[in-house]
Amino acid sequence: MPSSSAANSIQGSPRRRQQRARTASTSGAESLYTVDTSCDSDGHREINTSSRLEKLRLEMAKHELGVYIVPSEDAHQSEYTSPADERRAFISGFSGSAGVAVITRDVTCMNQTPEGLAALSTDGRYFTQASNELDFNWSLLRQGVVGDLTWQQFAIENAIQMSLDSGDVVKIGVDPTLFTFEQIKALERQIDNYLQKAQNDKAQVKLIAVKENLIDAIWNLFEEAPQREYKPVMKLDVKYTGEETGSKLKRLQAQYFDKFGSNTLILNALDEIAWVLNLRGDDIEYNPLFYSYLIIEDGKKLTLYTDAHERFNNLKDYLKEINCTLKNYNDIWSDIRRVASNLHAQSKELLLTEEASWKMVNGIIAKNYQIVSSPIRDLKEVKNTVELEGQKLAQVKDGLALIQYFSWLEDQLVNESELITEYEAGEKLLEFRSKLDNFKGLSFETISSTGPNAAIIHYAPKPTLSAVINPNKIYLCDSGSQFLEGTTDTTRTLHFGTPTEEEIDNYTLVLKGHVALATLKFPEGCSGFQIDAIARQFLWTAGLDYAHGTGHGVDTYGPVHSMGVGIGFRDYCKKFEIKPGHLISNEPGYYKPDCYGIRIESMIFAKVVDGVEFNGKKWLEFETVTRVPFCKKLINVSLLSEVEKKWIDGYHKLVWETYCDKLDKKSVAYNWLKKETSPL
Repeated sequence: MPSSSAANSIQGSPRRRQQRARTASTSGAESLYTVDTSCDSDGHREINTSSRLEKLRLEMAKHELGVYIVPSEDAHQSEYTSPADERRAFISGFSGSAGVAVITRDVTCMNQTPEGLAALSTDGRYFTQASNELDFNWSLLRQGVVGDLTWQQFAIENAIQMSLDSGDVVKIGVDPTLFTFEQIKALERQIDNYLQKAQNDKAQVKLIAVKENLIDAIWNLFEEAPQREYKPVMKLDVKYTGEETGSKLKRLQAQYFDKFGSNTLILNALDEIAWVLNLRGDDIEYNPLFYSYLIIEDGKKLTLYTDAHERFNNLKDYLKEINCTLKNYNDIWSDIRRVASNLHAQSKELLLTEEASWKMVNGIIAKNYQIVSSPIRDLKEVKNTVELEGQKLAQVKDGLALIQYFSWLEDQLVNESELITEYEAGEKLLEFRSKLDNFKGLSFETISSTGPNAAIIHYAPKPTLSAVINPNKIYLCDSGSQFLEGTTDTTRTLHFGTPTEEEIDNYTLVLKGHVALATLKFPEGCSGFQIDAIARQFLWTAGLDYAHGTGHGVDTYGPVHSMGVGIGFRDYCKKFEIKPGHLISNEPGYYKPDCYGIRIESMIFAKVVDGVEFNGKKWLEFETVTRVPFCKKLINVSLLSEVEKKWIDGYHKLVWETYCDKLDKKSVAYNWLKKETSPL
């Protein structure tokens, strides 16, 4: 997204259109590489949220709320959502995928126009983007930064102050479908802890569920509120999944239900439902999922709650085969009560996962539920042999497209002196990918970023406002594909001119961390949190770091971010140990604001090291499945050890051998690949 610095958001268009961005550069001269940064990523002026906040506070007054919290997630705790669920983006103007908005209404204010505060909390991937997108009404709460409040602290402290000022109970409201019960319990504990402090002994704060979503109540006042779209659903063949639904249910019974003492489970995470049923949809862009809930009763009876049942017409025989009944999406709420009541009569419990919403739990009158870490997530995260072989094939296919793209881009920029925008470049990459067998679409919005835009970690160019790629600046491309065989996610950082010594050295430090993780051997039982520093060590030595995780899980033809395993400092990375079959990204980076960004990302999977044990523990290692070369001109060979040089040369040899016979020997791609994979 555009930055407050003109040099950090660049607009331009190809030379063939003979247009120039009409914005002054830092020297005062017209430049191809600068734009009017008061525009948003779609070329419109930034949204002034004053009127939206005013209308929201009027709705808050109707419900006697002092604070209202708007999360990013939908009712299924999806990281990436459809436009209909992008409520936080609507009210705040911040378009990133992660963040929580907190809006207060001053309960002591008697003015006709209500007053209050607004804050947006997000993580290090989005600090720059949020600073650019939030207007004057909003404060940015930077997660993990010393001195910045958490969104919970901001909400509670403002509620307490309003209660002390007014002498009344101040209510904090949330939509109970959008928060998990675990999140609500944690927030209530924090409220209690605050109220127990002596200075707050007269304060009264209460957390309440608000049945009506207050953003939905005002959305149509400003624009036509988007509606959910229900796209076709398909069965993913066993030649891609490696396991039928019946087998998955048997493993679920043997490994988890017997241990839990119950075999009735409710699922609301869309990726878990798709995995159990071997079904895929297209209701959320880039994510082959469909809106639904699933109840598994007696370990084998399935009820799928979804709308637009006509899209299942060609799946009737399959649904019958797996003992699955279709019901309407909102029937889940009455059926939760019914199923729980029936189990209560048998002195049994209903299993809910940690993703279960507050509304789900509130619907169980007898409270005969047990909240467990999702067994489906655990099973799904460990890829079987068929899935891993599919992932390898997907990476080889995607790598070919990336090699064709990077070679084309360098040729156009350097040899043809073409002017190509970041967005146009991303569209060309999509063109290459679209020719591949079983290509189903992108796995996320392509990050095609030149120069200072590369320092915005999740920057994505838009059609009407994107930079002309400057061949004399670093270029970062983070992109991925959805294939029937698997999901890809690859980042490479390149330079098409003469990089600076600083850029070369910092790229090499990132590469050393990438290689260190790729070659790591470690005992079973380690979490991603424990090995995160392996990738950061060389940057740390230089006093540098990056504000995102080192790796995330990836599904098989599913979401590119799978939260059942990861390498980093977030809580879920501490919770889950790395197991053989886990598919993870390896993506250290470094970002110098307003200058450049570096990230190198490959997919790796964990496997057992043959013949190595210690104190009865097996040892694990990673295999890199991505097949795309690193940028040789950005490597300072003198900073590499002999072991690192040998690994990089070996990797490049593998990449060359994978593709040399697939390319025309007279082609630009062939010669580019030969150059980039030659020994260091």
